[in-house]
Amino acid sequence: MSSTPFPIIDQSVVDQVVSDTGIEILPLLIDSYLEESTTRLGNMAQAVEKGDAQTLEFEVHTLGSTSLAIGVEALGRLSRQIEHLCLEGKHDEAFALYPQVTELAEQSRSALQTLKQGL
Repeated sequence: MSSTPFPIIDQSVVDQVVSDTGIEILPLLIDSYLEESTTRLGNMAQAVEKGDAQTLEFEVHTLGSTSLAIGVEALGRLSRQIEHLCLEGKHDEAFALYPQVTELAEQSRSALQTLKQGL
């Protein structure tokens, strides 16, 4: 299990989302995020398999943005780190971090489902 200095879920961001949209919207946002992130992760897996750094960069950029917007902090930060490695041409390093993405994505999914059930 990888360790990260960031929480899986940043409750202050979740609280802000609830404040901005209303508690009744949060389950819809979580479902939408989970669906989109599953697509992004599939695209990332294909990009890593093919050695396609450009697609990986695009997918981690989008995953990072949506993750941070809903409070999925650790995955969002790791996505940003991989994006920057791609931008710097450090593709091997970016590809090497992919297994951590899948691990954090699973932890994030579980945490979001727990959060949703507690609403």
